[in-house]
Amino acid sequence: MRRLWMVFGLVLCVGLCAGCERAETLITQTTPTPIVLSQWAVSAEASSQFGFPDWSVTRATGAPEVNACADDSRAWASARGNGVEWLRLRYARPVYATEVRIHQTLGRGAISRVSLVTEAGVAQRIWEGEDADRTCPGMLIVTVPQTIERIVGVHIDLDESRTGFWNQIDAVELIGVR
Repeated sequence: MRRLWMVFGLVLCVGLCAGCERAETLITQTTPTPIVLSQWAVSAEASSQFGFPDWSVTRATGAPEVNACADDSRAWASARGNGVEWLRLRYARPVYATEVRIHQTLGRGAISRVSLVTEAGVAQRIWEGEDADRTCPGMLIVTVPQTIERIVGVHIDLDESRTGFWNQIDAVELIGVR
């Protein structure tokens, strides 16, 4: 009888082990490929605007429309053109930002600071200085390591006393990972 129980136990043990091997599956974990998103502002506000609808803050939203170095009413311009101003833009999709491209059509050199705005509304400065490139029309491109927080906005400070003339911004592109 004892031998019978030993054989039964051995058969049971082998059967369970064999079942374990068959039930074992390889689980692979894949990392999703990040989706890079380039987007244009959907809304904007500013410290001032030269006119409405021409040169208004809404002219800084959407894709660029101006491809010449000219005083063009399709770009945003401040009211005075010789002081400290700001432009704040919002985007439809929050992203972990990697780059900001500011499309300027006139008066390059006035941008003094660029900040990213998080979902919580906190501004994080990513660039400060002088845009020394005077290519017109042109772009100020600010590249950053991918942000830890999701970004929903861009805040641009301008000091137009640097140039003594209006800085016109046609569009601001936010690039990041979803």
